[in-house]
Formats: sequence, structure tokens, C-alpha cells
Amino acid sequence: MGMPRTGEYQEQKPTVRSDRFFKLHNFWFFATREGSAVGPFDSKEGAVQAVSDYVEFVQKAGPEALEFFTSNARYAV
Repeated sequence: MGMPRTGEYQEQKPTVRSDRFFKLHNFWFFATREGSAVGPFDSKEGAVQAVSDYVEFVQKAGPEALEFFTSNARYAV
């Protein structure tokens, strides 16, 4: 029986994920990886549905469009 290699047999800790949905002044928003707040939506369900639309947009958009929407992005607070 050989010696285990470095990292073998060690339990990996799950990645910590924060909730990307938040409510501000009775409206729902979602946060993107780029640091943008997208919304407002009347319900959390509306914000959840909008995420799939946003992901589709990001996958199809060209570099100039992505730069326009993600440059100097900040969370709404």
C-alpha cells in the first residue's frame, strides 16, 4: 500500500455562495458576478426568472455590449 499524494483523502469544503437576490424598498433585485444590481422586480419570482434572461444575454452579447453593461458596475445599496 502506497503513501497518499498531497491533497488525497482530504475532505473538500463546499464553496460558500451568497444569495444573489435582495429586496430594497419593496422591490427585488439580483446581483451579477460583475457587481451589477439588476432590477427592480415586483417579486422574487420575477427576479429569479430574469436571471435566465440575463444569462442568455451575456452568452450572446459581443464584447462591446458586455463592456457597456459591466464597466464600473456597482451594487445598489
